Amino acid sequence: MKKVNRFLLGAIQVLVDLGIISNGLLGIGFLIVGPIYIFTNAISFKQIGNNWAIELLLYFDILLFMAVFLYGCLALHHILNNINFQKYFAPANMVALRKLMFSFLILTILDGINTVVNHFINVTTQLDFFPCGNYYAYFVSLIICYLVYFIFKRGLALQNENNSII
Repeated sequence: MKKVNRFLLGAIQVLVDLGIISNGLLGIGFLIVGPIYIFTNAISFKQIGNNWAIELLLYFDILLFMAVFLYGCLALHHILNNINFQKYFAPANMVALRKLMFSFLILTILDGINTVVNHFINVTTQLDFFPCGNYYAYFVSLIICYLVYFIFKRGLALQNENNSII
């Protein structure tokens, strides 16, 4: 069982690190190439009437999504590092979990705003099965993260109490 857990933690760590690298590279590329597409009209949204202000707003929205996602991945990376070093109830895990909860909260709010804006400008995708986008997924992730944070907080308190008794 230990080998399976070690393998799974290693695989999750690799996936998180790949997410950090790919999101960072995509963010840098989008930061450079995005304005070129907006100002040269190479890609424009016909539904919004080629409005530069809305296209620029969508550009910054995508950049903010990428930055918040990267922030959450870095927090998850720190938690996984501590778990790999068998520091389960370390105070650093509490800080990283708060950062992760913050990123899920921001992603939930941004996706809710995007859902409303996309509804009003009639920009929908063909493959969007849920009319609310990822809003519920982010919200459920936020709740799960809070529950894990609560468990870690209680575990840290019990560990500190145990240490003070000894």
